[in-house]
Amino acid sequence: MSDIGIAGLPTKAAGLEIHPEADGYVVYQPARDKVHFLNHTAVFVLELCDGLHSVAEIQAIFRETFPPAADPEQAVDDILGSFAGEELIRIDQPAATASSTT
Repeated sequence: MSDIGIAGLPTKAAGLEIHPEADGYVVYQPARDKVHFLNHTAVFVLELCDGLHSVAEIQAIFRETFPPAADPEQAVDDILGSFAGEELIRIDQPAATASSTT
């Protein structure tokens, strides 16, 4: 497991422009004036980075959607780590719920 943590909530960077191409997707990142070329699998994961799905949920959806990979959790971790490094996503930690002591 990477340092992202399974409870983290990945969220796409604001303003990303995602365009389908014949062999994948072009993602333009205006904040950095940078173009990224992603395959279908990577864009699938990027679309799940909506701030609502935890890393663990993205791993589970990935595992259910794609044929068995050697290590689907590691595949998702690698993709998310790459996205974070390129500032395509941020990883928020879920807010702790306040416990009442009455």
